[in-house]
Amino acid sequence: MDLAGGVAGGTGAGGGIGAAVARRLGAEGMSLVLADRSRSLLDAAADSVGRDVTIVTAVGDVGDPSHHASLVTAAEDLGGLTVSVQNAGVYLPGLSWEIPIEQWELQFRVNYWGVVHGVRAVAGVMNRRGTGHVLATASGAGLIATPALAPYVSSKHAVVGLMETVRHELARVSPGVRASVVCPGNVRTPMAANSLAVAGVAEEHLSPVAQQVAEQVRAGNDAGEDPSTVADAIVDAVRTGRFWVLPQPEVALGALDRVQRIIDGREPVDFLA
Repeated sequence: MDLAGGVAGGTGAGGGIGAAVARRLGAEGMSLVLADRSRSLLDAAADSVGRDVTIVTAVGDVGDPSHHASLVTAAEDLGGLTVSVQNAGVYLPGLSWEIPIEQWELQFRVNYWGVVHGVRAVAGVMNRRGTGHVLATASGAGLIATPALAPYVSSKHAVVGLMETVRHELARVSPGVRASVVCPGNVRTPMAANSLAVAGVAEEHLSPVAQQVAEQVRAGNDAGEDPSTVADAIVDAVRTGRFWVLPQPEVALGALDRVQRIIDGREPVDFLA
């Protein structure tokens, strides 16, 4: 797919992977419609893209279908949506039975329903045009389960299943429209702090086991790959039409180990143990 002159939309564009994707797509000559919950983060991300790129920004909640409809309208006004990157995500650690139900619901609202609403909004215009590419950022946690992150792991597994199904459906209905799922490993992003802010959590009160896992996960993020690695992989996937986008090979190896354990009837491995 030729990116230059096209229009890309992205959620969760205020920082980390979302902002890196915006910069990368802008450098490819695309106009951008960027969305985030935070006006300050969104403006900073837009400023980092460059002044020669046409950018429309919108603050909103990805759990609201009308927000996605407005993003599609803005993209159509710029010439027609070419690429959509559903990237918004949050994670809040804790043991499955200790995480407050409202935190479960928030993570599914953002991580899963945000993608569902996004896909539903963009599929109509892309299918009518007969071309386009919709990508959703899941996570390595969408392929490999870890402790103390049950809502995040569950919602990201759901995104993987959703996007694989969408890929099959588009192949039958509109072969010129592609779908991809992005499953990064550890990436340096402000996601931990941003997630607490979105949830309105000023101070965490985690059990010792959950606290240990939270510290491991956040340390892994801090030592992770630069977000540009994921942005480069996304652009390559759009150009090649590839479905599985795994910027770090260790995620694929972990998924392969999981499948082999299923075949062998062995216990699942705890990669954080």
